[in-house]
Amino acid sequence: MDQNTMAPETLCSHLETRLLPADNYALATPIYQSVKFAVEDFDELKRIFRNERTGYFYSRHGNPTVAQLENLLAQLQGQEAGLATSTGIAALAGTLLSLLKSGDRLVYFIESYRPSRVFAEKILRKMGVQLTRLSIDDKAGIQAALALPDTKAVMFESMTNPQVRAPDIDFICTHAKQHKVLTILDHTFAGFQKLKVENCDVVIHSLTKFASGHGDVMGGMILTSQSLRHELEENLILLGATLDPHAAYLILRGMKTYHLRRRAQCENALAIAQWLEEHPKIASVSYPGLPSHPQHAHFREAYEDFGSMLLFSLQNKDYSIEDIVARGQLFKLAASLGSTESLITPALFFFAGDLSAEERVKVGIDATSIRLSIGIENVADLIRDLNQLLDRVN
Repeated sequence: MDQNTMAPETLCSHLETRLLPADNYALATPIYQSVKFAVEDFDELKRIFRNERTGYFYSRHGNPTVAQLENLLAQLQGQEAGLATSTGIAALAGTLLSLLKSGDRLVYFIESYRPSRVFAEKILRKMGVQLTRLSIDDKAGIQAALALPDTKAVMFESMTNPQVRAPDIDFICTHAKQHKVLTILDHTFAGFQKLKVENCDVVIHSLTKFASGHGDVMGGMILTSQSLRHELEENLILLGATLDPHAAYLILRGMKTYHLRRRAQCENALAIAQWLEEHPKIASVSYPGLPSHPQHAHFREAYEDFGSMLLFSLQNKDYSIEDIVARGQLFKLAASLGSTESLITPALFFFAGDLSAEERVKVGIDATSIRLSIGIENVADLIRDLNQLLDRVN
């Protein structure tokens, strides 16, 4: 129908499509902020549904802006395919719900993101999934748990939260493969380092953190093989965990400065860790860039950087850190990590409330433990802020 003959009501709902010429393209990623995509030929629509050609029909099933983000991150991590989700925990939860059933066993660790543990214990257990919770240092326990006939998956982090420690990825993957156990690696803390993630069946990222980098958008990513992506996609679509195209655009925009931000954050973190280690009121500092870190040599050899997260505790174990964690002028008391601004969080309250006293000792968290996420501010200003906080400590 000729648009010149349309009534105003019709014209406003059926805008003329403006296609760019083949030799003329947008330098910034276009946002395909559309739920629906039309196809002019029904047979071609059938081919899209059968995955015989590229195409889009409904944004819960796929969107060009989201697909660009999926492809970028898969390339960065050396994986075949990516599957974007609405949040990081949606990526993890969707993966576990898709791969596990009643009677299966999941192996996971006390040195991990608390919501991951809580999801396993509140949701998966209710579904009849068997759970084995270990420490990443318990190699005998890991080997025995992976050998159990009902063990189907093991979930672990490449840099633990909040202790900033590294698991033995080779050990876990080798024994998992021997027993055909799926390996699920949460790679969020380490950023987009390749490491040996190609040995893992599934790599999870919370894009809310370093990928976005500005604390203004949420997202998650599952990186895996094409075949496993297809299996997971069917379930994620039904769960409704789709990433919005505008959120995908913001994360793509954040990725343009990811490497610059990461370098600045890591440089700041090392300087702050060194300063804290010399402070008389500090009992311990866990940061892999320090020679005192028990895995310093491993991180230096196997990792591309030492990260921007650190954990420290006070000498005075009777001091209430509530008096200082909310008083930062630059270090803000807030959840999450990886953004341009620096954050401070009490580790026991945020990350270890579900652990027993014995488990807290194993993971190195006590009532004075504080996690820092280091931003891109001037490092001298950050140290001044920490200094005024520690001045309050007896």
